[in-house]
Amino acid sequence: MQVAFTMLENKDELIENLRTYLDEVCDRLAAKFSLFDCFGRPRKAFIADALFRFGCLGCIWKTFTQLRMLRNEVDCIYMEMHSLALNILSGALMQMLNGRNLNVSCEEADNFGRSDVVIRRTGFQAVVEADGVNIIVEVKTGKSISFAQLFRYLLQHPNAILVVWRVAMRQVFTLSGEKLKNLLCIYTASAINRGLSILNGDVAACQHSIGVELYRRIENLQLILENFFQGLTESLPMVVAVVAKTIEEVKR
Repeated sequence: MQVAFTMLENKDELIENLRTYLDEVCDRLAAKFSLFDCFGRPRKAFIADALFRFGCLGCIWKTFTQLRMLRNEVDCIYMEMHSLALNILSGALMQMLNGRNLNVSCEEADNFGRSDVVIRRTGFQAVVEADGVNIIVEVKTGKSISFAQLFRYLLQHPNAILVVWRVAMRQVFTLSGEKLKNLLCIYTASAINRGLSILNGDVAACQHSIGVELYRRIENLQLILENFFQGLTESLPMVVAVVAKTIEEVKR
């Protein structure tokens, strides 16, 4: 069985169906390849990432069979960099929005009344809620970027506006879930079809190398930190301005 992409007027309904179907495929792949975490839960993020990332079925098969026991460990210094960037970003957004006579709160403060804007942290992201629209700021401290990851975020929040802040690169760009719904549907349907092909055993061996970046010692730590701190200082006004502009557009 293959999933066909059809143009429907109700894209939200189509995306919901695709998300449910992908979830079922991930469950079946987890059972087929014994892809479970230490609590016995299917590793759906790992499975979905492979289905989105690779167009080659052989590469996906290798990921499920050769890399399933490996862990891509992140040095604690990068986690601290993420945390610092999010803390500073949250404070800067609060200050900027309060200065515009908006009632701003964190998630815990909702009991004190309705807020115009709510800022909360989820993992390595800052989520700004305004008039029912989510503005998700994804913080990237290094040079790597994954559209497979970003589109998986949009699949979970198809009406969100994703702001990607590449701190070290001094770059900020946005992805609008509303504008990308057609592409999101095509991309997700393709991922589902790859999963179904693997479940059916329609996989040919390939000669591709699926590189995986495991934990390694950080070289030139001083240089990395100096570049990060400078990038944080220089690009913070950029990401705050982008979020502010997005909020203004949403509240019009």
